[in-house]
Amino acid sequence: MPNSTVPIRTGGDPSFPLSPGPHSSRVEGNIATNDEFTSKPKNYQSVAFTPGFPLQASELNEIQENFQLQMTLTIAMMNNWITSGVGPMWREPSGARVPGDGSVIQTETTPWPANTGIGVGGQNSANGGHVEEYAISGPGWRGATPLHPFECPYLDAVGDNIHTSQVEVEYLNAQNRLKITFNPGWWCVELPRRNPWAGDPNSTQNISGLKHWIYIDESFVAGPIPLPTGSNVYNSEIPVGLVMQAEYYHCCDNDDDPTHPCDPELADNSAGDYNPMGCGASRYSINAIGASTVSNANWPNSDGGEFTDDGKEEYDKLSLVCKINPYNKTVRYMNNIILYTW
Repeated sequence: MPNSTVPIRTGGDPSFPLSPGPHSSRVEGNIATNDEFTSKPKNYQSVAFTPGFPLQASELNEIQENFQLQMTLTIAMMNNWITSGVGPMWREPSGARVPGDGSVIQTETTPWPANTGIGVGGQNSANGGHVEEYAISGPGWRGATPLHPFECPYLDAVGDNIHTSQVEVEYLNAQNRLKITFNPGWWCVELPRRNPWAGDPNSTQNISGLKHWIYIDESFVAGPIPLPTGSNVYNSEIPVGLVMQAEYYHCCDNDDDPTHPCDPELADNSAGDYNPMGCGASRYSINAIGASTVSNANWPNSDGGEFTDDGKEEYDKLSLVCKINPYNKTVRYMNNIILYTW
């Protein structure tokens, strides 16, 4: 596997405590797994029992291990966002052109002072100023949060991880465009407000607001995104995020029905193999299937303006990761931490 799943290690003999028989939990085998039955990581979130049908003891073990997996990743995320990156996360990157507290007038050719305030961009500044618009918060916003904000903090991932950052931003100067790439790794995601249901892209499901840890094993690119010029540059925030898909996987008795994908490994595994005569519980799965933003034609046409109706619909289909401000020339995570300036 070209991408690392650290801090979770799989593939041991076994790595997870309830994987060996007779316990036979399937969580470890489902992490970042691609096989002939699924073209993407399984990312099973819930064990969906059907009332009136028997359950497998291994499925109860799966619930325990999945809970500990989610808890471990959440704790790791909180630690990474506080400690990762060059210098403390609460201070702006050196030389970045970011909004200050208004006490100093900056020009296009003069960078904002580095590390002048407690908060990103000096919004909680040494002279007592405060800019509410840029107040930062921790990770876990309503959207999609990478496990770590900048460089990968896990030294043991260097050898098997082809991407050191989960989010990469590139300014294409000749084209005046931004290219934003979401790379493989663990992501804490929330389904967007309008999420297409697998098998019926024209319908949307009711969103619960629950958060889920998923593993993404491929890079998704938004852009290159054309940036406005001249009098068309407004002080507004343009969201960029992941496109999500949720679906149920059942035992393989209906594999010809595209609205009900199947997984033969959900069958009874008490004998060490999968018995198709003994189907177990279904699984609820969430996966990222792409990256996107709001189309330029639907951007606000004034400072602090609103998106068009079509733009609002595009916005509601994103699990938000970051936001572009063409006026300030910044890309920030949704919690306002500076990600990139140009």
